[in-house]
Amino acid sequence: MYFVAKKLKKKYNITDERASLYDAANTWTEALNGRNFLGGSKPNLADLAAFGVLRPIRYLQSGKDMVEHTQIGEWYQRMEDAVGEPSRIPEGQYQE
Repeated sequence: MYFVAKKLKKKYNITDERASLYDAANTWTEALNGRNFLGGSKPNLADLAAFGVLRPIRYLQSGKDMVEHTQIGEWYQRMEDAVGEPSRIPEGQYQE
């Protein structure tokens, strides 16, 4: 993954990963244009795709910083409420 990330950074001319993350979050919130979701009153596939990318990093330091330094936190919370908890089978409760 290190080499993939390095190649993508070069391809898209990214020198500061956090600044790029913040810019992308700000672009997203601007696209909402006052709506709760990009889909309007309910999330659409674009909302779900963006949420799917952000959910894994939300509670890492970079995700915490993103919410602190951008306006994406309110949208993210609405998405968490709409999507609900991640589903997984608790260990020991599945059959092989």
